[in-house]
Amino acid sequence: MKITRYFQSCLLIEEVGARILVDPSGQEKERLGEFGKLDAVFYTHEHGDHFDADMAKTFVEQGVAPVYANASTAQQIEASKTVVEDGKEYEVNGLKVRAIELPHCLMVDGSTSVQNTGYLFNGKLFHPGDGKELAGLEVDTLAVPLSGPDISLKDAYSFTMQVKAKQVIPIHYDFLGGNPDFLGGYLNKKGVKVHGLTIGDRVEI
Repeated sequence: MKITRYFQSCLLIEEVGARILVDPSGQEKERLGEFGKLDAVFYTHEHGDHFDADMAKTFVEQGVAPVYANASTAQQIEASKTVVEDGKEYEVNGLKVRAIELPHCLMVDGSTSVQNTGYLFNGKLFHPGDGKELAGLEVDTLAVPLSGPDISLKDAYSFTMQVKAKQVIPIHYDFLGGNPDFLGGYLNKKGVKVHGLTIGDRVEI
């Protein structure tokens, strides 16, 4: 599986002939030509650093790729889309994607937030959106958020330990900051590989 990191939480995932883009926000509008052929676009939730309604509509209407989103996010997409359901598995060109609901982190004032859906790709990579904990899941590779209204480096470490990940790809730190190397200093001691990718970098897992 090849994974390319883009702005904030946007990942391009390539495996078994499938190319799936996760959480392209409005920051990625200038990169549309760089993504190449896509087989699907998945959104974890509706916040602007993960989702852009006009882009989602463009993906569908210009025949770029079908769009998948949870019910809350799908309501904002004025085009054909697949509404994902918790626990259901979807297949895109041989790549299996399981939708897993988990809470969005709390906001700065302590309030709850929007519906948040993570995705497990072929059983080995989990993208949690803005979630920071999920009991009962074990996964080889975790795309782990580093910062947010209620997400810290300590949360990133704890989440990694909780799912027993062997390697992580830090995400969600382009707005509020976060240091993948600092996290790596702790996770490496636990035998966890940290892939600190800059925008446009790719890793194969």
